[in-house]
Amino acid sequence: MTDLLCISDLTAIEPPQENDTDMMFKVEAFEPPERCPECGFDKLNKHSSRKQLIMDLPIRLKRVGLQLNRRRYKCRECGSTFWERLISVDEKRSMTKRLLKSIQEQSMSKTFVEVEESVGVDEKTVRNVFKDYMALKEREYQFETPKWLGIDEIHIIRTPRLVLTNIERRIIYEIMPNRNKETVIQRLSEISDRTYIE
Repeated sequence: MTDLLCISDLTAIEPPQENDTDMMFKVEAFEPPERCPECGFDKLNKHSSRKQLIMDLPIRLKRVGLQLNRRRYKCRECGSTFWERLISVDEKRSMTKRLLKSIQEQSMSKTFVEVEESVGVDEKTVRNVFKDYMALKEREYQFETPKWLGIDEIHIIRTPRLVLTNIERRIIYEIMPNRNKETVIQRLSEISDRTYIE
């Protein structure tokens, strides 16, 4: 069963339950934690546990759920308690990181509904994953002032908008909500290193 999942830090504890559309694996952490994350002490007691549903990539076109028996530990030295940490799980979304990555990649070229149908999570979750992914990409991306600045317009939902482009690299530099003269002047004056533009 572990071979079917191929997740390094989780192991299936019994054969999966499945029907025509879904597969459910009961899983637990492959190994207990070695040390307390607070003080580094290596003597830990099991404190409690809970069941947690984690979504994963589909297998044989079926949605896959992982029913995780997640354990909580208590440090004998400092007394702090903590849930076991799993590198394969995205805690914010209760899904595996590989499912999250698949949603991010697919949502760049497919509609949210198409992604929902292919991975088995609801459309709202797909939309929120995409929104977070775009916010991350925007923080990573460094806009550079183009040497050749193109100024044009595009009509989006019957509204003309200002489009600034980097002609040399053939990419969009900025899209503004309108193309009014004041908007054009203001946006061009906001380019801090505009002397670079030829």
